[in-house]
Amino acid sequence: MHFKHFAALAIAVLGQVAFAAPQLVIVNANVFTANPVRPRAEAVAIEDGRFSAVGDNAEIRAMAGPRTRIIDAGGRLATPGLIEAHVHIGAVLPSAPLAMPGLLFPGPTAEQALAAVAEAARQPGDWISAWIGTIVARDGRNWRQALDAVAPDRPVLLRGFWGHTAIVNSAALKRIGIAEDVQNPIGGWWGRDADGRLNGRADEGASPIPETRATPPEPVKLAGHFRAAAQRYARWGVTSIHLMNSGKSLEVTVDALAVAQTPQKWTVYSWATGTVPSIAGAWAAIDAAPQKLPPRVRIDGPKWMLDGTPLEQNALKREPYAGRPEWRGRSNHSDEQLREILQTALGRPEQLAIHVVGDAEMDRVFAMMETLAAPSAWTGKRVRIEHGDGIRADTLVQAARLGIVVTQNPTHFPPPSASRRPQDPHSLLRSLLASGVPLALGSDSVVGGNEANPFLNIMLASSYAASPGEALSREQALLAYTAGAAFAERQERNKGRVMPGMAADLAVLSQDILTVPSQALPATTSVLTLVDGKIVFEAWPMADAGSPK
Repeated sequence: MHFKHFAALAIAVLGQVAFAAPQLVIVNANVFTANPVRPRAEAVAIEDGRFSAVGDNAEIRAMAGPRTRIIDAGGRLATPGLIEAHVHIGAVLPSAPLAMPGLLFPGPTAEQALAAVAEAARQPGDWISAWIGTIVARDGRNWRQALDAVAPDRPVLLRGFWGHTAIVNSAALKRIGIAEDVQNPIGGWWGRDADGRLNGRADEGASPIPETRATPPEPVKLAGHFRAAAQRYARWGVTSIHLMNSGKSLEVTVDALAVAQTPQKWTVYSWATGTVPSIAGAWAAIDAAPQKLPPRVRIDGPKWMLDGTPLEQNALKREPYAGRPEWRGRSNHSDEQLREILQTALGRPEQLAIHVVGDAEMDRVFAMMETLAAPSAWTGKRVRIEHGDGIRADTLVQAARLGIVVTQNPTHFPPPSASRRPQDPHSLLRSLLASGVPLALGSDSVVGGNEANPFLNIMLASSYAASPGEALSREQALLAYTAGAAFAERQERNKGRVMPGMAADLAVLSQDILTVPSQALPATTSVLTLVDGKIVFEAWPMADAGSPK
């Protein structure tokens, strides 16, 4: 072919591609774009999985061709696809959990828990399992002996509903192969009595071991949990999920996601604390992960648990816990281990995620980061602080300087309490943003259940009754669930905003979450959810406007 003819053909083809009619147009919407250049729009055009245009109704309608589907949003609020920035899915007890009074807070008393176990032990069966709350978790008795007295022949597992702690009896220890001379895992410990004998407690990195040994994660069953959670998330307009891969290997999770074939995009944060034989083993697990991943799945991390939580009172605090003047909590890792974690992260391409809740532990981490490298080295890493409760007003500038990204969980926020001491600090939200610390919101749900509802979490973040001065505006909360969460996973160039070139992840909502009364927010659903321009959920009372004539 003559060059002139080839060039003319190429120009014609490129012109057709550049000006091809979009496959889908959504008009008559109230689009919250999360794009500061154009924060609002009326309509969007989608071509090949990406937004090709964002504008007003007339200009977007004019782009439609004979095969373009046009959807009338009926004036509803449309947002970037929501991003669940912190969730655990797949926690399974060895048996159906016993009914326990008082859950979630404060849960059963020790006597109520023991009575429930004793009653279950009188029935035929194998494992006895139950979720517990803070009362049992903070009870310092020898739980192995107490459970042995009421259930000597049946394995028993009591699990803190928030993770971080577990309690077992002698039969359970035998069943899962934990001997008296067991070594503590990295980032966790087995409780012992004054004589050095196991007392039935398994904390931090040791806490998931009983359940994972009793019921090893299996891809097909895990896929069922992923699929059920994904269906709920699609109804809420959630298009991306940051999975904290607790208690599971990357291989099992990747296999399960391949089986589940969910429509959402997943970033799987490899789990480190308690699961690896060495600090270096956390990154070795990532290197050994399957190279061929299912569609829309990526791996990052690892995630380390650096301290506990205020619930079981193991988060490392500056001040003692109420009623325990000698106890401020503890770190899960020695200074040498923390140094190795941070130093290794600096030399790796992956993003580091660390659970830090106590303010003293946060101080320790920031000091170590400053010692190991200049702030410019850390800003590129974009270290994620999961929960961020330990950041205080006097460390905000340091957090911003180090390029920290905070993923906060509004369901953790305590309600106003007359018993709360004036010196007890509250988690920061608005102050983070004011200081230049990027913020994402997630649920920290263990099953992706009702507590994972993003609109419940937006309600809690924008009301924050215990600390109204830290409450976010609705717009700020929505940004944290979209653009902020994309930034938190280093995917802000690909998703999180409605603008040309970005992935066409979109949610058209049942009500305007920026204006409805606060108490109405949790009832919000999506009526149309798109992932890469494909409809993955549709349940709306609006007409398809059809194609233009």
